Amino acid sequence: RLTHLMGFENALCAMIEDPEACLAFFDAVADYKIRLAERAAHYFKPDMITSFDDVATERGLFMAPDVYRELIKPSHTKVNQAIREMGILPAVHCCGNCEEIIPDFIDEGNVAWSSAQPVNDIEGILRKYGDKITVIGGYDTNGKPAQSSASLEEIKAEVHRAIDAYAPYGSYV
Repeated sequence: RLTHLMGFENALCAMIEDPEACLAFFDAVADYKIRLAERAAHYFKPDMITSFDDVATERGLFMAPDVYRELIKPSHTKVNQAIREMGILPAVHCCGNCEEIIPDFIDEGNVAWSSAQPVNDIEGILRKYGDKITVIGGYDTNGKPAQSSASLEEIKAEVHRAIDAYAPYGSYV
């Protein structure tokens, strides 16, 4: 959310130059997300709530993992604890190459991670963490199968590749 208000460059600079203000902002956003989750719990009674907070691109994280852990992880943990107290399962959406912080997603209390992209070592993640987090995705959303010009055969082949590669480990959707 910080990037929506300041742009990516300014937000990333702020995280280094004024981490205390960023922590306060992230905590305020967490409180807002908790209030939203409370309303969703009351009116919709969902089984799962997914938090969307992309922190990576196809090439890697927007910031060093330690910066994520210091500034962002506390608010994610706070939101997930509140969601769990409502009897709802928390999940995280983070596309891009974010495998460095999969253990953090687990520590934050997430039961699932979407939209996993094959720039991550999904098989390795499932082998190492499959009993702790469900991986959702694995379909190549940046390659040929995701292009409007892709043939039905190319699309089907990619679906089968993802299922054949990842489903044998369990904890995969």
